[in-house]
Amino acid sequence: MRPYTPALLAAALLAGCHSSSSVTVTDGAGSSRSCERSSWVAGTTELCGGKLIYRDYVYDDYGADAGIVSLSPAVLNALTRAGASGNPLATTPGLLSPTAGDVRYPAGLDNTADLVSLTLSIEGNELVADFELNTLYHADDAIAALAIDTDNNPDTGGGSWEGLGIQSRGWEVLAKFAEGNPDSNRIVGRLPLPAGGSWRVQAVVAQKNGKVMNVAFRGPREEAKADGLLNQVLPASGNWWEDRQSEALREGDISDFGEVVSVADLRGGVTRAAPAVTGFQQRVYTSQYTLPPGEGVDIIGVPGVHGATQLPCEQRFNYLGKYQPYGVYVPTKPGPHAAQLLMHGCEANHGSQINQANFQQRFGEEPNRIIIAPLGRGPHGFFSGISERDVLDALADIRANYPVDDEQLLVSGYSMGGFGTLRFAALYPDLFAGAVNWVGFTGDLFNLPIPGNPLPPLVTALATTLGASIPPLSSGGAVGGDVNIIDYVGNLRHIPIASLYSGADELVHVTSSLAMGVRMAQEEIPYRFFLHPVAEHLSYLIFDDWRKEAAYVAGLKRVKNPARVTYKTDARLDAPEYAIKHDRAYWVSQIVAEAEGPSAVDLTSLGCGIAQPTYETGVNAGIDPVPWTGTRRERLDNPTVPAAEGKLTGTLANVRSLRIDAAGSCLRGKAVQYQITTDAPVTLTLSDGRSRTLAVGSNNGTF
Repeated sequence: MRPYTPALLAAALLAGCHSSSSVTVTDGAGSSRSCERSSWVAGTTELCGGKLIYRDYVYDDYGADAGIVSLSPAVLNALTRAGASGNPLATTPGLLSPTAGDVRYPAGLDNTADLVSLTLSIEGNELVADFELNTLYHADDAIAALAIDTDNNPDTGGGSWEGLGIQSRGWEVLAKFAEGNPDSNRIVGRLPLPAGGSWRVQAVVAQKNGKVMNVAFRGPREEAKADGLLNQVLPASGNWWEDRQSEALREGDISDFGEVVSVADLRGGVTRAAPAVTGFQQRVYTSQYTLPPGEGVDIIGVPGVHGATQLPCEQRFNYLGKYQPYGVYVPTKPGPHAAQLLMHGCEANHGSQINQANFQQRFGEEPNRIIIAPLGRGPHGFFSGISERDVLDALADIRANYPVDDEQLLVSGYSMGGFGTLRFAALYPDLFAGAVNWVGFTGDLFNLPIPGNPLPPLVTALATTLGASIPPLSSGGAVGGDVNIIDYVGNLRHIPIASLYSGADELVHVTSSLAMGVRMAQEEIPYRFFLHPVAEHLSYLIFDDWRKEAAYVAGLKRVKNPARVTYKTDARLDAPEYAIKHDRAYWVSQIVAEAEGPSAVDLTSLGCGIAQPTYETGVNAGIDPVPWTGTRRERLDNPTVPAAEGKLTGTLANVRSLRIDAAGSCLRGKAVQYQITTDAPVTLTLSDGRSRTLAVGSNNGTF
């Protein structure tokens, strides 16, 4: 197996992705070209072989704004249904991801009027309208409606869309279709070819009772403006890219949303791509993975690693289907772009934090960096399991569609997303140039700033004695069970990380954040630790400042093949059902454990003649956005460059076998002297075919 590179990873992640919202066309010469899109910028329209194809946002089907305070989808469902489980904690995911629209579905029919794409084509003397929906359980779950202004003149025609409670200007033809195919999630309608040479088309999808939930042709500039201040609770502001839709449906007039199309283009088989879009937007990709029943929204959530505990911020997944959205900020400058993963906090979503103006400016526009904000299958995914898969796939989608400099990839996140940042940086260290962690959960509520912290084993022993179980929340709700991410900080040897924590944090308590600061000081990693004594959990979102952390990661480049690799892993962190395995870092790969539990690799190759970094430590203080004190370890350039030689030294713990890339470690073609200590018999294999089996203890020899 070849060691992976970012390009190979992207190709592997995208392999097999497909989209059912596609058509294949044949030109006059008989050659075919595909209109298939496995991903797209939401709200865009293209012509492909004479087919007008609009591709929508997903999970944006919340109907009209009712003028009330914005709440999350689950909160409003809980209010209208009184909670399916009777436990309010189980029915309130997404407090920090409100919707602008306030209409909800009957129980069991969530998401059944969510448009994915609309394709219009001419067949003979008919116009064919093909609506693909995200979810369709029964043939009559939804009504799809199409209006056509046949002379493209808003001053002629128009009026009320009968039975749908909306109106618009200009249209002469209105068609409604109420019969769909639940197997394909499509509603396909035909109507006599309308008159005219230039049409303006409009479309909506409604519940079976006629309540419109989703409007087509809104363009890629739909809003999701629920930021960290008043917009978080103001009416008509949410985090789901449907703010403008909700306002139009509140007014009952959707005249602003439509697309002009030439009949000659449809008949002539014209192809015209959607224009490129910069700035804040949503992208949608097609996943290879779904959760039962394979489509739709589960308001309570499919239980995660700890089962249906109904605890706040316990891992569960709400968005089940193959079409998955993520937030994006694309800078206006030309590429290649740096890139930054941004993982949201518990109760938030892919429209949170990335929608703030200063964040976009400091992390996106100024460094010419694309910001990528995955949904992670919902507000509580903890970025492990299928939620981790979502992050990897969103990153792969960006790499496949934009000119990205893989050497300048950052990972970042807030709260639960800060936990995700620590997890991704530790488990995929060779992907990232740097990291930013805002109030990240450290991995265990019992972490204390005490060397050799005795509290976790004492709590475990007490619980065992009493026959009780430790609350699952103590392990972060992530795949890995009792694996504590604070114990993996040493993997960040080559990833500078800025961590911001709060003294008055009501969720990530100052004891656990100080424990993270102590651990970073103990490990030989480059870091900045900022403690803001008067800040609380949401302070950084509220102030929308970001200056010091943006400056810290500016211009960082990925370390590709360091002389020393330290990597700790554990098979319990893997998710093989989603093709996730953490067994490699830099030039070390295919790590296999001898027994259950963590494996640790600490190997140094002198083959490349790379100087080991030196460090400077210190303390500092500042006032942005509120007063803070901090500790730091800065990596310095070592002017002493050692001679390249075939030497491999280090230690292994609980490792049965591993592979060393001879090229990456610069040991190819060299006789290799090794001095390795191991606590288990281990087989070391170089990628050029050489292999040695080492016994327990200290081993000296030559490859």
